[in-house]
Amino acid sequence: MKSVLKYAIFFSLFAILGFSREFLFVNINNQLYKLYYHNNDILIPESLRFLSNFDYETIYYLKYPLTILYFILYFLVSFYSVKNICDNKKITRWIVYIYALLLILASITMAYNYIIKVQLSGDEYTFSRWLMGIAQSPLVAFFTIATSKLYSKFNTEKK
Repeated sequence: MKSVLKYAIFFSLFAILGFSREFLFVNINNQLYKLYYHNNDILIPESLRFLSNFDYETIYYLKYPLTILYFILYFLVSFYSVKNICDNKKITRWIVYIYALLLILASITMAYNYIIKVQLSGDEYTFSRWLMGIAQSPLVAFFTIATSKLYSKFNTEKK
């Protein structure tokens, strides 16, 4: 497959993931706002009106499995982007390592926050969300691809 086409496909996949995630989470947060403040002025798109059938707590906790789902989707797209774009196929293991590290660190901070502090808010929660934000973005793939290309160029010039 031509290089430009590969990049276009993966940019498109990341864009679709990003826009769908943003659309879903913004509207879930809007529905939570509506329920919490009893404010019916906020409009929810027709495609997500089913959210009005659920109570606040159910919608709030729905965000956790959705976060895991988007984590997995971004991992898969990142993995296959790097696998198909980079010359060195072994570099895909770095995607696995980075995503595992992000998940482990986020899980540890959330577990600490929940078990030790008995809350789901605070600095640890913010740090965990920040880590998940990195995982749910194309940053890992872009950084890995750029690093791989620079490494390949460096090794080519060195010979």
